[in-house]
Amino acid sequence: MALLAMTSPLAPVVAALEGLRRRHPEEVACVAPGLVIRPDEAVARAVTAEGLAVLLVAGWTRAHRVPLLFADATFLTGTGQLGVTRARVAVLDGDPAAAHPGVVVARTRRDLLTIVQANLCALSPGPGLAPAIHALTERWSAPAPAAASLLTHHC
Repeated sequence: MALLAMTSPLAPVVAALEGLRRRHPEEVACVAPGLVIRPDEAVARAVTAEGLAVLLVAGWTRAHRVPLLFADATFLTGTGQLGVTRARVAVLDGDPAAAHPGVVVARTRRDLLTIVQANLCALSPGPGLAPAIHALTERWSAPAPAAASLLTHHC
């Protein structure tokens, strides 16, 4: 796994993923630990709806930064986990990362959503993405007691 500098605009997304990995290991298992992988760890250029949903929801709800992926830099590892060799983030105007080079800045939440949708269209993740995003958003955004009861019903 490649190391991600804590000053990287993507660092809060990775931190959110790792925090979620401790609480929801079964749901975050589809993303490579640390997210950023070395090219020699990659098996096939691909993106999965499940892995992409985890990245988007973690970025949007937890880190308030949304990863933007490149089709030629998004891979599945030998264990079938989604990993990237490079990515950008989209943020709202006013985010401290907005001053970093390569960060995509949106004026409004609607503009941010438009940017994310355009990125998703370029990736062509397949029909399973919308239901996966909805399910994760419901679980990860719910108050703790409601989230706990949802998890017990899945066991």
